[in-house]
Amino acid sequence: MGERYYLDTSALVKRYVKEPGSEVVDEVFMRAHAGEASIALSYWNIGEAAVVFDKYERRTGLDATAIFHTMLRELRMLARARYAILVGVTPRILRESIILVLKHHVYIADALQVTSAKRAKARKFLTGDEELARVARAEGLETIYLPT
Repeated sequence: MGERYYLDTSALVKRYVKEPGSEVVDEVFMRAHAGEASIALSYWNIGEAAVVFDKYERRTGLDATAIFHTMLRELRMLARARYAILVGVTPRILRESIILVLKHHVYIADALQVTSAKRAKARKFLTGDEELARVARAEGLETIYLPT
C-alpha cells in the first residue's frame, strides 16, 4: 500500500483551498487514489476544517458548505477503499495527548495531531504549523513542513 501520510488540519485544508503547499497535498491524495499511499487524519481535523472553511467563506465568499461536503465525499471514498484512516478521539488518545501537552508545552489540539499520527502508524506528518512540525519531529515523526 505504500507510505502512510498523516495530515493535520492545515495540510488537509490545502487540498480544498489553494494555498502554498497545496501541490504537495494534492500529490499525496493522487497517490492515495492510485493505491500507492494512504492518508490518515483525526476526526478532530474534520471539525477544525469546517472552522477554517467558514473563515474563508466570510473573507472571500467561498462556499464553505460545498467545500466541506466535497472533502467528506473524498475522505469517505478513500476510507471505503482503505486508503484513508480516520483516527477517533478516544480517552486513550486524549491521555496520551495530555502527556505531550505537558512535555512540549503545546495546545491539546496540536498534541492530539501527533498522538493520532502515531496511533495511525503514519510514516510522514504533513503540517503548515511550524511549532507542530517541531513537536512531531521531536516525537520521531518524519515531518514535511508546508509553509503558509
